[in-house]
Amino acid sequence: MTVTSKFRSVLPYLPPVLRQPLDKLPNPDELREIRLRLARPMQIIRGCNAFTVTAQGCEMPPDQAGITVTRQILDNCFQSICAHSVHSWQAAIRQGFVIIAGGCRIGLCGTAVMQNHQLETVRNLSGLNIRIASERIGCAESLLGRISPMNGGLLIAGAPASGKTTVLRDIARFLGDRHRVSILDERGELAAVQNGIPQFMIGAQTDVFDGYPKAEAIEIAVRVMSPEYLICDEIGNEAETDILLQSLHTGVRIIASAHAGSLAELRMRPQIRRLTDAGVFRHAVLLGSGAQCGQVLMTEPLRSAAG
Repeated sequence: MTVTSKFRSVLPYLPPVLRQPLDKLPNPDELREIRLRLARPMQIIRGCNAFTVTAQGCEMPPDQAGITVTRQILDNCFQSICAHSVHSWQAAIRQGFVIIAGGCRIGLCGTAVMQNHQLETVRNLSGLNIRIASERIGCAESLLGRISPMNGGLLIAGAPASGKTTVLRDIARFLGDRHRVSILDERGELAAVQNGIPQFMIGAQTDVFDGYPKAEAIEIAVRVMSPEYLICDEIGNEAETDILLQSLHTGVRIIASAHAGSLAELRMRPQIRRLTDAGVFRHAVLLGSGAQCGQVLMTEPLRSAAG
């Protein structure tokens, strides 16, 4: 397996007071997250462990002093992430995250501004969580050797930060070199398209619907690209479920992910149960988290209501 971290793509968005110490860290490509919390030390997540970082680029235990995140540092990072045009990123901000070049996701924490009982924007930013994307070429091949998507849809389940997107991306690469694949990349993480060009290896026959709402993307992809496989992340709402049920009768196979800490928890979600009962997914896979991030803990055949 070949691993490529997108750590370097994060550095240009950070001010020198953060960028320079981070650039001095040993093995920075092993970092999973950079967490910035107002008036507290910057933290990095390496494996399962959190560390603070000194101005000299040394890692310290999380209860030790490090570089304190000031309001100016936090606001500068946010402005840089939004290309100094926060207004143009309001749709993403309402979802709680912004995707930057390289496919890294920046989670936002602050005070909600509500309008008509809906989240309008976030003010008084208090924290940023920079999740560093990585490309792991070959990480899905052993899984696909055990479970063939030719036999029906595949559902990848796991807790947050369990590697679901990374595994989906490698499945797209593997299948896309052999079959027609459409990626439905609503959040811009799977392919990280920049100026029409994916920043990850996703397969020679793979098309990307970047930024489309999933329900619309599913319908359009099936109609105009005649894919053999649809790949998307984080399914679950009713509109997406209805369209996926319709796509079942087109012959296209669905590979998707869903948040769940166990397969039992996954089966309790009503929309997932609808899809499983209809036969959209024939197998479920549970990924580990923490020290077991990206590892397949369990696979399970899913039987439809029809048997």
